[in-house]
Amino acid sequence: MQLNQVLVVYKQVTDNKPHLAVLNELYETLKSRGIAFKMVSSKHLRDVGMVDLVITVGGDGTVLTASHFAHDAPILGIKSFGKKSVGYFCAATRKTMNGYLNDIIDGRKRPIKLHRLQVGIDGEKIDELALNDVLFAHEMPAATSRYKLTLGGRTEDQKSSGVWISTAAGSTAAIKSAGGDVLPLTSEKMEYFVREPYTSGGSYRLLKGTIFPKTVIKIRSLMRGGTIFIDGGSTQYPAPTGSRVTIKGAGRPLMVYWK
Repeated sequence: MQLNQVLVVYKQVTDNKPHLAVLNELYETLKSRGIAFKMVSSKHLRDVGMVDLVITVGGDGTVLTASHFAHDAPILGIKSFGKKSVGYFCAATRKTMNGYLNDIIDGRKRPIKLHRLQVGIDGEKIDELALNDVLFAHEMPAATSRYKLTLGGRTEDQKSSGVWISTAAGSTAAIKSAGGDVLPLTSEKMEYFVREPYTSGGSYRLLKGTIFPKTVIKIRSLMRGGTIFIDGGSTQYPAPTGSRVTIKGAGRPLMVYWK
């Protein structure tokens, strides 16, 4: 693979020596190889543009941020925070990044496809595609979420602490901790999970399940503080009373270099 233009997306910190050492070494490596590149903080990333490769330096949060703006360019994640960072989406470290770049250039490493979710609110598509998961919940974590959930021709009025919808890649994260199932990494399927359902003595039938990517999950918000959270808490969209939310497979997988 020929690398004519690379974008480096990094977590902006000033007091972490190992992280800064990785950034400096990557800078020198790309420069010495004659590869044109730009560097941008994940906080200021707004567009990936036409590049051959996106390299993230940080942890999973940096990969997730970059994934919201990367449409065609593959991502190589470099973990730079040691044992404190999970780095599930990061294929390389400071010790292995030079060799990994060689493998990419020589064609020995190829990216895999990770499927994402497309969210719509009142018929308008949200720009960011979710790599991990989508959470519909009240803006205040302690408040009860009220909504109508529609799936497979069945609709239920529910109260809970929210509804999680996860990709296969995200099935090892928060939804697993809540009681969800782990899906094969590259599967196109997604899953949903109702958190802490409040049934008032009755029961719900739409509580959890694995579904196909073309299936549309529909949620109608019945609360003023309804909110959509994409890949954690940093990307949020309001979904107040009456909002109609849809979640489905995006059909635009992210290309990621894997371990």
